Amino acid sequence: MIIMIPRVTKTSRPCSTRLLGVLLFAAAACGRDVTAPPSLVEAKPSTATSLALGARFGCVSTTELGAFCWGDNSSGQMGDSTRSRRVTPVPTRGSHVFVAIAAAEKTACGLDKDGAAWCWGEDATKPGVAGAIADVPTKITPPLPILTIAVGRRFACGLAADGEAFCWGENGRGQLGVGDTLRRTGITVVPDRRFVALSLGFWHACGLESGGAVYCWGDNQYGEIGLGQLGAALFIPTPQRVSGTVSFKLLASGSIHTCGLSTSGQAYCWGSNFGGYLGNGTADFKLSPTPVSGGLTFTTLRASRANSIFSHTCGIATSGDVYCWGWNSSGQLGSAITKDACVNQTTGAVTEQCSYLPVKVAGVSGAIALDVGVAHSCAVIGGFDTRILCWGDNTNGQLGDGTLTSSTLPVQVLGGLKLPSSNP
Repeated sequence: MIIMIPRVTKTSRPCSTRLLGVLLFAAAACGRDVTAPPSLVEAKPSTATSLALGARFGCVSTTELGAFCWGDNSSGQMGDSTRSRRVTPVPTRGSHVFVAIAAAEKTACGLDKDGAAWCWGEDATKPGVAGAIADVPTKITPPLPILTIAVGRRFACGLAADGEAFCWGENGRGQLGVGDTLRRTGITVVPDRRFVALSLGFWHACGLESGGAVYCWGDNQYGEIGLGQLGAALFIPTPQRVSGTVSFKLLASGSIHTCGLSTSGQAYCWGSNFGGYLGNGTADFKLSPTPVSGGLTFTTLRASRANSIFSHTCGIATSGDVYCWGWNSSGQLGSAITKDACVNQTTGAVTEQCSYLPVKVAGVSGAIALDVGVAHSCAVIGGFDTRILCWGDNTNGQLGDGTLTSSTLPVQVLGGLKLPSSNP
């Protein structure tokens, strides 16, 4: 099914999914990467949650309690007017209610019900102003209300109801999609295209059209734009159609690779492949969409956006189980055992800290939303008691369990979210 943008009024709630009386704005089905189809638009929710991970932090938003973040806060990613790291969720300033939340590296943005964006952290708060940091949510008002929000490294984009894409922030690699690499001090419009979903990587962006075609722009040093060849240009400043005939329904951009779900739920990835995060059983780069091995079908994909060759990709299978592939240096695949020996592309040494194929995350089932950071991953577990489980690197408290101890097994985010207050 092709995902279509709903036309909503100011009181509508785009990108929502109801489960057992709990309305969850899933990062798997809104926010940075996709827009909900009309059938998922709900009436006024009782409780809502939207999950998003940056490089070393995480955020969640609830309609009753506002937004909370945890982990690294060196650039104001908590939005609480401090720079102190947090090992459990703390509320952002302003009591904002967000219908979707998105994050990447050191920036987070929330989308309010009126279609305005509120951003905090590094650079995406002030279009074109290098080094700008906001440690509380700062309002950005696009020319038209937006229905979905997407965040990359120091830039962000949103979609209006008619599919027009608005972008702001850094543009040194053409990631604003306006035809050049010049600094832009305002909110720009991606010309000539209409999209139903957006996905932003570190230095590139992709948009999904209603017919399933994908267009990407920005950095293309590793083939993440998916043109079938690298060509002479390293930066592609206008949207270009991804090669091949696959029809997509969801996108997930990583730092230097891109993935998507076909209309049948098959995962495809392209771009760089250090450590096997394309999931095709090899470390070979791919310049066009290539199937992920294993025969799994997915409802959601997420890819690490961390300006690093050490990335990973995760997806929720149709069974509700979570599978991850790529680098596993801190247990971000949710398993201490990998299926392949991987070669360090810098030193040539063989390491066991990655998997070229999807591996099942231990102890996670019933997942309904997912996101990944630089070396950690989190999933929302649905049911009467909605929980957030995280695993991997925890040196900045990004697992949210009250410790700084990394874990290959999922631990529970604690505090402030009406969630159970003890680890599973």
